Amino acid sequence: MASVSSYINHIITVVGYRNLIIIGIILVLLIIAIIIYRSLRLKVYRQEIVEIENHVNGIKSLPIQYRLGRVKSIAKNMSEVAQKYTRFAAEFERLSEFQQNELGVLLNDVDEQLFYGKIGGVGHKLNELKEMADEYDRDSKALLAEIEKVTEIENEQRIEIIKVKEKYRTVANAYDSIRVKVESFVPELADIFKNIDDDFVKLEGMMNNQLFADAKVFTNELDQRIDMLSENMKDLPSYVSVVKQLLPSKIHDIEKMIQELADDEYALEKFDVENRYDTIVEELEKSTLLVKDVKIKEAGATLETLTDHIESLAVDLNTERESFVKFQKAWAKCKKVYEDIYQQYKKALADLDQLSTYYIINENEVTLRKTNHDFMVLYDNYKQIEEEVISGHFSYSDALLRVEKLNEDVKEHADHITDFNAQRNAYYKTEQKAIEELENINIVLLETKSEIKNRHLPMINDSYKDYIQESYAKASGIQSFRNRRPISVEELSEKVKEAKDIIYKLYDNVHNLVVTAEMVEEAIVYGNRYRSTYLEVNTELTKAEVLFRNGEYTKALQTAVDIIEKIQPGSYEHLIKRQETAATEGA
Repeated sequence: MASVSSYINHIITVVGYRNLIIIGIILVLLIIAIIIYRSLRLKVYRQEIVEIENHVNGIKSLPIQYRLGRVKSIAKNMSEVAQKYTRFAAEFERLSEFQQNELGVLLNDVDEQLFYGKIGGVGHKLNELKEMADEYDRDSKALLAEIEKVTEIENEQRIEIIKVKEKYRTVANAYDSIRVKVESFVPELADIFKNIDDDFVKLEGMMNNQLFADAKVFTNELDQRIDMLSENMKDLPSYVSVVKQLLPSKIHDIEKMIQELADDEYALEKFDVENRYDTIVEELEKSTLLVKDVKIKEAGATLETLTDHIESLAVDLNTERESFVKFQKAWAKCKKVYEDIYQQYKKALADLDQLSTYYIINENEVTLRKTNHDFMVLYDNYKQIEEEVISGHFSYSDALLRVEKLNEDVKEHADHITDFNAQRNAYYKTEQKAIEELENINIVLLETKSEIKNRHLPMINDSYKDYIQESYAKASGIQSFRNRRPISVEELSEKVKEAKDIIYKLYDNVHNLVVTAEMVEEAIVYGNRYRSTYLEVNTELTKAEVLFRNGEYTKALQTAVDIIEKIQPGSYEHLIKRQETAATEGA
């Protein structure tokens, strides 16, 4: 004991009283700090455990069990929901066990530990509790969301029913606005509204019995019926007016028109008027029944057909009445034109027969017989209509169309006859022109012979005589050709053209020969003034005289002109001018 006291005293001596006091104070403060820190941590842990408990209690308060009971009720009438209910119940059971056996146990353990002020390992356990609480929250909410998808069927269906009821209320209000106009004519409409009211009661019963699938189908059917009723009611007053007033009035007008035309002995049977009128009456009765049954779509289709039939019959009757006056004018014109054309063809065919005795006719160009055949087809049609007109059993509108077509088709035949007359006259004129050309040829031949004879030329080439004889033979041959009937006017024209070319060529050659001879004489006479002066001139002019007497007039002219031009340039032009002046004075 003494040794311990001495050891303490030694320490005090070494450390000192002051330092010991300071160390003691520090130790006291450290202990106090530790106590405060532990108290604060304990308080924080208690707050966290309270929050976790509140979180868990909040999750437990979710209406999962209630909604699961609703799913169970729905599953009784919906097999597909029954399978989901089994899965939902299993999941709910798992969550309940997890909360009780794992989350709840750990939560109690931590709470008890904190109650006794033990904080060792509490932080780790609190973190584990938070993760478990979050998992419990997440899975619970996910389950609730899936359950609500099923229970939402009822809510959605009730919303759809409310919408359909609102639509029905609008349709009922619309019916109230037109009730006065249609109620007496369409009593079926009130029954339709009563049936829909009864169906809404039936629908509510389905909802109360959890028959949501059947209720959904029935709601859609009701919605479609109400839409159809709404659509039909929009046009219902108009349709009532049409079948009650408008169309009966039109049919009455048609009936009066039929009676008027029948009294005037129009051929109504041609239009099948009786059967068409009966069909219209039947269609009106059918349309009226459809409107009364509020089958507007079917009534619309029937009324469209009925309207077409009414309009078609009215048009035919009006056309028949209006066609009468037009037919009278067209028929009078048709009779005159066809009888005139018939006579003109008759005369033209006689002319063609006579023309065929004179000329060979080109049937490809002169088509009168073919066009007459075509005309006779039209003429037979004209005669057929004439018989119908006499009998009185015909439709004026149909007959008018046929007569107008006849009048249109016959127009070309007047042109055909005109064309034939022009062709006939062309044949005669072609031969007449050939005759005139032949006369001109003979005159030219006489003039050619006279010119040769009157000029007293010392010599004429035998070829010119042969030309003259050949020309006479051509002219004689043409005349012989004309005497062999019938003839080809084309061949006649060709023969005349050939003869004309030959004879006019002969005339030009003889005329040029005579002119050349005259110029030779003029040149020799003109050059004689230089003969005594120039020996060369005398020689060349003598040579030219010999050539002249031998009939070589062109060489003679060339020889005389060359020597004169050599002695006196420009002399040839002087001779030409003298010759032209003499020719002009002679003319």
